[in-house]
Amino acid sequence: MKNKKVETSMQFDVPARDLWDAITNPSHFKKWYFHIPHFTTTVGGIFDFYESEARKYLHHCKVLELEPGKKFVHSWEHPEQSEGSSVVTWLVEPVDDHHSRLTLTHEGIESFADAGEGFSPEKYQQGWDAIIKRSLRNYLYLIEKLHFSININATKEKVWEALWNKENYKIWTTPFGEGSYYHGDLKPNSRVHFLMPDGSGMYSDVMFFKENALVVFKHIGGMKGCKEQELDEKTTRWTGCFEVYRLIEINENTTELEIEVDITDEHIEFMKKRFPMALEKVKELSEK
Repeated sequence: MKNKKVETSMQFDVPARDLWDAITNPSHFKKWYFHIPHFTTTVGGIFDFYESEARKYLHHCKVLELEPGKKFVHSWEHPEQSEGSSVVTWLVEPVDDHHSRLTLTHEGIESFADAGEGFSPEKYQQGWDAIIKRSLRNYLYLIEKLHFSININATKEKVWEALWNKENYKIWTTPFGEGSYYHGDLKPNSRVHFLMPDGSGMYSDVMFFKENALVVFKHIGGMKGCKEQELDEKTTRWTGCFEVYRLIEINENTTELEIEVDITDEHIEFMKKRFPMALEKVKELSEK
């Protein structure tokens, strides 16, 4: 089997020294990456970690190379699932005094074939893209993931209709702004415009969709005069943020609505106040 290499790269609006610190200082990366109790960057040093407190998927790593401020290379193994071994390279490059680029390369993934489909190159690509382009980006740009939920005495179908019927949407989104509406179809890979009466708003792509169960929006950029705008310095910082709506059937007459939303620091308090108000309106519409 050919050597399978996964690579993901992103430019950040932070100096290279800050990016390096974010990926090699445990007090920083435990907030966006994993908690690694005995992390080291010393060549020859070894560190182990699990993905979660459930202690599932042990990772065993040995530091192979270090160029301080620039390059960090370590092995990556799953001793409880596979006999394979791979190599992860973190490369930090300055773009200018205020911008830098991180390129992560993961080689040798084909050696995990004995562990099953969950360890495929495609899964690793999805995982690293999410870690670098969402988790690390959100940490560096002070973007937080907010969680909201509410139990509604209605079926999933009724809650879904309350959320995404276009007339209902105008009602439950009034706490965010009078006259809010959306244009577009909710289906996989479609584009949706979320708008205010003056034509301002944002455009988003539907990344995942399952009717009466789940919809995931990836926010791309801003709208002006009902037209999509090119990314500018401000929107570049939040483009790629996600907003997730998930319906969970508690019983045949009760549904839990869960929402996750990535939000910039300047809008956190607004969303913390307004989203619970919006959810009460969804509940009211659903229980009619």
